[in-house]
Amino acid sequence: MTPSLFQIILCGLFLYTSQLYGQQAFRFKDIQHRVSVGYNLGATAPFSLPNTIREIKSYAPLFTPSVGYEATYGLSEKWSVGAGLRFDVKGMKVTDSVQYFHTIITVDNGSGDQGTFEGDFSGTNATKTRNSYLTLPVFAGYRLAAWDVKLGLYLARLLNGHFEGSVSDGYIRKGDSLGEKVLIDRATFDFAEQIRRWDWGGHLAVARNFGPRWQANLTAQVGAQAIFPSSFKGVGYDLHNMYITIGASYRLW
Repeated sequence: MTPSLFQIILCGLFLYTSQLYGQQAFRFKDIQHRVSVGYNLGATAPFSLPNTIREIKSYAPLFTPSVGYEATYGLSEKWSVGAGLRFDVKGMKVTDSVQYFHTIITVDNGSGDQGTFEGDFSGTNATKTRNSYLTLPVFAGYRLAAWDVKLGLYLARLLNGHFEGSVSDGYIRKGDSLGEKVLIDRATFDFAEQIRRWDWGGHLAVARNFGPRWQANLTAQVGAQAIFPSSFKGVGYDLHNMYITIGASYRLW
């Protein structure tokens, strides 16, 4: 999804709501302004576990904060529309056992020379990813007693990307699973330069109000677009950002 297509969807959302509530005059006092802080917990992973991953040996979250601003316009006592701007860090560390996992690795022979292999690796894979985004969520909201539910889309611009790791205790078949076998004690990879500059997907939030100003928030964002382009062959399956933000927000006015 391109930014221009996202803008069309955003305009359509506001045009649709303006038609529904066109009889009401726009009032600035009906806009709520909030600041939020939270922690992103989740994974950059495939939607389903591929058969090339045989075992997840370990998973560890990283320091992945979220800080943001949100403006919400009340259409009625129950319904609202809104948008925000967030600084999000999304990342994790994972170690797994793989078989015929297609990748591109760099091997150091100990004398300073390096060789690059593309093929199907079997052994242990350790990956660390930590990506910073500037995120624009847009949503429609519904209030149910002390609870707010928000559903919409998000568009995110990559600010800083890291995707690196190592493979060890195994072998790689050059080209594909029928290629020449090369034993691998340890090799590395770094795919930061191949990460897409834009990410987009679905946005779902549930908030519990505590008084007129404070909220506890739980926000899920699932990337519809893989973080690597389809032409990139360094990872043998599509990886998507799938994170939940646990946080709190404060209403400014």
